Amino acid sequence: MAIDAILLGKIGSLLSEVLTGVLKQPVKQILDDRATKRALQNAVKRAENRFNKEYRQQDPELTEALLSLGRFVDLPSVETALTEMFTHPLHDQQQPVATVTRSFEDVLPDRIDRARVDAAVRAFLHYLGQEVLYIPQLQDLYALGFQKISAENARLTTAGIQELVQGMQGMRADLRQLPEAITPSPVALPPPARIRPWHNLPQRLYTTFVGRESELEKLKSLMLPYPRSRHYMATIDGIGGVGKSALALELAHFYREYYELLPPEERFEVIVWVSAKRTLLTNNGIQQRQQNFSTLGDLYREIAHVLEISTITQAEMEQRRGLVEGALTRQRTLLILDNLETVDDEALLSFLYELPDPTKAIVTTRRRINIAYEIRLNGMPHDDALELMRVEEARHNVTLTPETTEGLYGRTGGIPLAIQWSIGLIGQGYSPEGVLRRLGSGQSDVALFCFQESVNHLRGRDSYRLLMALALFESSVSRTMLGEVAGLGSDEFGRDDALVELLSLSLINQKGERFTLLPLTHSYVLAELGRQPALEAELRENWITYLTHFFQAYTGVYSWQADRRVLRREGEHLVTLAKWVEENKRPEMLLKAMPALNYYFDVSGQWAEMLEFGKLGLEQARLVGDLQSIVIIEIRALTWVLSQQGHHLEAEFYVKNALEAARQLGSLPWQCQVLIRYSQILRRRKAFDESLEKCQEALDLLKGLPQPDQAYMEADLEYELGRIARDQGRWHEARAHFLAARDLSARNDDDTVFNYDRAWGIMGQLGFVAQQLGELETAETYYRQALELCRELGGPGNLTTLYIRLATLEEQRGNRVAALDYARQALIDSLRLGMVQEQAQAQSLHDRLDSDSI
Repeated sequence: MAIDAILLGKIGSLLSEVLTGVLKQPVKQILDDRATKRALQNAVKRAENRFNKEYRQQDPELTEALLSLGRFVDLPSVETALTEMFTHPLHDQQQPVATVTRSFEDVLPDRIDRARVDAAVRAFLHYLGQEVLYIPQLQDLYALGFQKISAENARLTTAGIQELVQGMQGMRADLRQLPEAITPSPVALPPPARIRPWHNLPQRLYTTFVGRESELEKLKSLMLPYPRSRHYMATIDGIGGVGKSALALELAHFYREYYELLPPEERFEVIVWVSAKRTLLTNNGIQQRQQNFSTLGDLYREIAHVLEISTITQAEMEQRRGLVEGALTRQRTLLILDNLETVDDEALLSFLYELPDPTKAIVTTRRRINIAYEIRLNGMPHDDALELMRVEEARHNVTLTPETTEGLYGRTGGIPLAIQWSIGLIGQGYSPEGVLRRLGSGQSDVALFCFQESVNHLRGRDSYRLLMALALFESSVSRTMLGEVAGLGSDEFGRDDALVELLSLSLINQKGERFTLLPLTHSYVLAELGRQPALEAELRENWITYLTHFFQAYTGVYSWQADRRVLRREGEHLVTLAKWVEENKRPEMLLKAMPALNYYFDVSGQWAEMLEFGKLGLEQARLVGDLQSIVIIEIRALTWVLSQQGHHLEAEFYVKNALEAARQLGSLPWQCQVLIRYSQILRRRKAFDESLEKCQEALDLLKGLPQPDQAYMEADLEYELGRIARDQGRWHEARAHFLAARDLSARNDDDTVFNYDRAWGIMGQLGFVAQQLGELETAETYYRQALELCRELGGPGNLTTLYIRLATLEEQRGNRVAALDYARQALIDSLRLGMVQEQAQAQSLHDRLDSDSI
């Protein structure tokens, strides 16, 4: 700091002058003592650091100005204030170092806002007084000085003398070693008043507090006095290691450090901390910790200790509550009870229910207790977690690659303790890859520390089965699906009770009616399930059976009859199932999942995965001679994607095989579906005559279909005939076919899903035709309706086509900015999906519009 050396010399000079004047003896030799000088240097440094950290948040500009003002302590007003402070340091029993209430007009004299300058200087002097005056050597010297004054004046009353003599009994032993010239008189004043707030707070175990800003601010608002806050207690709950204790401790230290700067009504005069933790996690493993708080009596003892009221602990147990409540009513007190879930004392909960005003309490717990305002902690958001990683990297002197930090976030789910533990191991020399593997195993020390005790508590109960079943899912799941897989489907009350218990233990997360596990929890529970093969086999079979049955709606010919919104919500479970059956050599299960899996890959834009699993499924279907699966896979997965990507010859190879399989199967509906897909491939190759021939073949076959199947298939045919006419520029004929498809789709008014899923495609086509005919307003209306429905029900391939059409429409209307936005989005999606034709169109549009905007 710029004022550090000057300030130190000035303080030494002033102290020597002040104390020599009081003691009538030279004390320079004591102030020049090496230990005293070092203590004084450290005190000055702490004062500057506190001012820089704490007051900067209130007024950063003046903080910087003061700390850079080298001549600051030479100014007359500051010197006078320091002299007053050092001469009368103990005149206010409630404030050990009184704030100097004077004007500092010669400090930064060019500043007009004198009130801000005065406030900043007073804050700095306050920090300085707290740190300097109460180093041990200066406390002794001041005690001697006041003893000297008292002895010379002999004005103490008999009662006062007795009190001071009692205070002498606690005099520091090292006073006897001071020079004979300043030997204290036998009468002593009482020791300095205790610095507020009185507290027993432990040290922070972290170097920098990261994130949790909103939770911290919420806690501060809850701790405001009545009636600004009507809450007297708050609970912080969450799984082990999520940062509950750190958040509570940070809040407590805020009230300790900012005591003087807070409005009097917002201060806590007393802060009492008790912790029921029984274990600690270090890089060397889980360490046992002596539990010093487990009963209401233990809380009473700590309150008595902080308040220094021995009568509380000396009283009979039944009398203590009254004494404690009486003591708490005399000042604002903050009680913090850490790890309450390990305490089993009903009397303690009763006491917390009836806390005396103005006492406030904060409870941290892994188990929810519904007695207060709840703040639930989950894993840190991505940016906060990365900031914590940067702090830990600096602390352990390591540098992590972006891949490692992202992997660490993915494996920990943003759990602070897991991040700190992992980087600590890397700092000890473990490889990042090894640490990540250990996290993923579910058997790391951090996973055991966070979950073992809670999970052991559940064994043999419905909640345990439900937790194990949830580990089979890699994404959120509904309570109905979860209950069925756990074997509790017929017992809804039992299922819901089990969910409530898991939520109360912070083992699962809930959002609406869906439930998930954090990544670290998921790994731990999977490892736990793996140690119980019988239970795992039972739950796996339930899982496979339920999912394959649940998605049966997508196995039929008329895909549009199934609600694709369900696929968006639940389809990720199919991916998990497909990966599991592949790894565990259960190919017959893959064939059951393939129809719905293909649709999910389409609506989610995972075309590469669609091709990969399609070829795996096709190989298995051919092996077992499953003709229907061959047809479904070849026309829904392989030919669709390959044709969209411009691989028309390969697509035609598969569609021919599918047609042969459909004929062997003897199914007219499947033959019609394959012929329509064949027509699409030929149309994209510009082989329009052959495309029309396939449509005619399908038209001949559909006459043998019953209603309403015939109407559905005829709607599909009209839709494809409309696209052939569209690609040939026969706009009026195309419109007629699209309108016919719309009318056929609307025949069954009860079949709303069918109508919606077909509607977005028809609207998009009608919009395109209207655009080509110059009906731009009509085209926009159709496009907007198609876009809304497609975003809900269609896939990214369909959206890409719509974006291209909207870009050309906006270009025609002169809206180049909007046109460029659509073209840019179409280009991004077509590149990602590998749509060659659409990519060329989007690139041309983008380049033209982008150059026009320059």
